[in-house]
Amino acid sequence: MISIKKFLTSNDRDSKDANGRMAHLLLQAIGMHAVEGEQADYNAFRATIADLEASLAQEPSESNLLVTTGAAIKALRDYNRRTSLFIRAKSGELQIIVGMLTDAMAQITTASQTSIVRLQDLQKEIVQAVMVEDMRTVKLRLSDCLESMRVEIDRQRQETVEAVEGLKQGLKKAQEPPPQEASGRPDPLTGLPLRLEAEAAMRVACDPQSHTFAALFVLDRIQAIKSRFGSALGDEVLLLFQKHLLKGLSAEDELFRWGPDSFLALLLRSESGEQVRRELGRFLSGRLEETFEVGARSVTLPIASTWTVVPLFESNYNQNLRKLEAFRGTAPG
Repeated sequence: MISIKKFLTSNDRDSKDANGRMAHLLLQAIGMHAVEGEQADYNAFRATIADLEASLAQEPSESNLLVTTGAAIKALRDYNRRTSLFIRAKSGELQIIVGMLTDAMAQITTASQTSIVRLQDLQKEIVQAVMVEDMRTVKLRLSDCLESMRVEIDRQRQETVEAVEGLKQGLKKAQEPPPQEASGRPDPLTGLPLRLEAEAAMRVACDPQSHTFAALFVLDRIQAIKSRFGSALGDEVLLLFQKHLLKGLSAEDELFRWGPDSFLALLLRSESGEQVRRELGRFLSGRLEETFEVGARSVTLPIASTWTVVPLFESNYNQNLRKLEAFRGTAPG
């Protein structure tokens, strides 16, 4: 043990001054470089050391130097003991926090059991981690464990999204009206297949590889003609329009009786929709009229239609059907 007694008992003034400066420097170093624990206790300890330093500056006697040294040693010992307790308490709190985290994650997470076991192992390691280096290692392992859990949860979340989407698609298909079987009986007036056959053909034609267009033609004023001149004349107008329509279609096109005043044609074309519309527009733009004998007089009636073209390969069957029905609802009857 090194004793400073011979320095304190020296009669040399320079030696006494050196001892005093050394004591001041030691007290400053103790206060400045103390390990920081609980903030209030840390501040109080530094204040105590500062008071001892001030007391020594006011009375730099040998006896006061010994008293101050003893007081500084006791203050440092007590502060270190309290700081050790404080650090252990923090470690205990950390253990409790990780334990709560482990329990909560085990109850609510959908991560794999391997990740849960790793987290529980970390809880045990924290109990033994009293050195800073140990805590750093635990921190890194905790980060790796939580990252693996995040990846697992993201994977399961994606699987859930895909499962929900599959259920939606299945529900959507279940809600679609079942395809109605075609009766095979043609329209008695026009001899054309009826709407049921048209819808069955549309379902097949909605394949994106088919490149088929649906053209819907609604006769103008047909209901007004029937109301004024009778149903028989209205039927004649309908047949004349059908005859005119067939002249403009190719032999490969399919024509159906869609409704009382409308026809649907399925056109298999490699051209664009705009080109198909121009093709139909060329023969439908010409003026068509016919003279009929009604009783004792002749009546000349224009025969025209409102029409649209829908590319069936761009949408599914239900969407295409809604487009045709929406157009039919706005077309003049």
